[in-house]
Amino acid sequence: MAAGKTSVLVIGVAIIVALAALGAYVIVNKSSKMGTVSIYVKDLPDEWSHVNVTFSEVKIHAASAGNQSGWHTLKLQKQTIDLASLVNVSELLASGNVGLGKYTQIRLVVISVTGEMTNGTHVNFTVPSGELKTTHPFNVTADQTQSFVLDIDLSHSIVHNSSGWTFKPVLGSITARSG
Repeated sequence: MAAGKTSVLVIGVAIIVALAALGAYVIVNKSSKMGTVSIYVKDLPDEWSHVNVTFSEVKIHAASAGNQSGWHTLKLQKQTIDLASLVNVSELLASGNVGLGKYTQIRLVVISVTGEMTNGTHVNFTVPSGELKTTHPFNVTADQTQSFVLDIDLSHSIVHNSSGWTFKPVLGSITARSG
């Protein structure tokens, strides 16, 4: 029986030593040294006072329909919008009544873009594709309005190269609201 008591005593001491080692590890690694994390956000390139984007149409696509037949065009509320003026605010571009159900895509078609730099220089942008699309599925339900705020990221949409200024619309984020 002495051997059994010795084994229990050895296991007990081993557990105490392990717990003491774990406690020492936690105390040593919980030092007062800290690092710094800084996060900056920017709505607009500093050099632009106006970026006037002209849209020709806004369409949404029904999930259950074919590629040609599933498109629904929303009514433009304002064709040209100065995106540079929309820092921390949004402006209604298009709206419309559509059938109930699931929709899988939103497309905005840009036909022209002009801008004014903060130094007064006027710029006519080349718009190579002009189509901004997102595959953000959503449902339209009875007597509800499904609203989206699409953040067009100007810092990535505006490109300057040897041939001049180009506007390639890039979507920054989508915020959805229903009510």
